[in-house]
Amino acid sequence: MKWLTLYIASLPFLIWSQFNDMKQFYKLGDSTIEFYIHHSQVEQDFIFLNLHEDESTSIEALHHVIGLHDFSFFYLQHAKTRRINFSLEGKQFDIDPNRIFTKKGVKKTLKEGAGKSRKAVKEVQGLTNSILNFLPPGKTVIAVHNNTDVNYSIKSYLPEGDEAQNTAQIFINEEMDPDDFIYTTHLPFYEAFKKRKINVILQDNTGFVNDGSLSVYCGMNNVPYINIETQKGHFKEQVALINIVLEVLKEK
Repeated sequence: MKWLTLYIASLPFLIWSQFNDMKQFYKLGDSTIEFYIHHSQVEQDFIFLNLHEDESTSIEALHHVIGLHDFSFFYLQHAKTRRINFSLEGKQFDIDPNRIFTKKGVKKTLKEGAGKSRKAVKEVQGLTNSILNFLPPGKTVIAVHNNTDVNYSIKSYLPEGDEAQNTAQIFINEEMDPDDFIYTTHLPFYEAFKKRKINVILQDNTGFVNDGSLSVYCGMNNVPYINIETQKGHFKEQVALINIVLEVLKEK
């Protein structure tokens, strides 16, 4: 993997920065969700986030990189699971927190879980607004995610793949693991990552499937968005891609 060589040759020891870290708490029904927040000492026009607590490699990579390049990020903590469970008026519900950024997405993720109700939809939309409050206008949003080595990769975005409808353009570097890639809503970012021969997908911001994901919300609202996706356990690859994203952000 030649693309990775320049970025791991001198990786430092893990440094945990706690000087500007804090937690905020949000009540979703009877459940408490913690927002772990790291504030950069310098104002920047981008912010990183993680929405799936079980995708732990991406969280570890964020903490690692801020030892070298300080930036703001936040992530959710609840039960170390992908979906968030809560009860409301004695009824159980659960959601995927990356499927709640459109009303259609909220209804769908509730329905895919234990069931939905009008009150549950309203309750979840409160969490949506709380997350969006961390993403002020003018900032580029960078999500970090992990996948498994089974059903989902950059090849999912090829014409025959499950995610083909979301694809405007795609570049695949055969020397990279297909599970490690970048997904963006913003053409200049796509071109910058393609120039660096990084696996990258440009979202179709008019023809995408409205699944309520943050990328859909950003595409609908003209917010520059980047998702750094790697296979769970690919720590060095995720660190390298975060560093590459930071380089690209400096150039814009």
